[in-house]
Amino acid sequence: MAINARINTTGAIGRAVIKSSPKTAIAADTFAPKPNVSIDEVRGISTTGVENGFTLIFNSTTDNFEAQPASNVAVNITQITGGTF
Repeated sequence: MAINARINTTGAIGRAVIKSSPKTAIAADTFAPKPNVSIDEVRGISTTGVENGFTLIFNSTTDNFEAQPASNVAVNITQITGGTF
């Protein structure tokens, strides 16, 4: 951030005016976006042994989402509310 300062000394007492220009961009030296990232490259997701029909299930022991057969998902859904449209 650049700070511009000006001191006015035309009167008996000097006056300082400090202006800060607004930030318009954030720059990071280490930022390198990577397009087209596959899901197995995302930290916290394990796709080891993945097959068709698998679901990502969170494992609190490993703190990762792991690919598991859909039959491992024990869910009893009685109602789905999709909202008002």
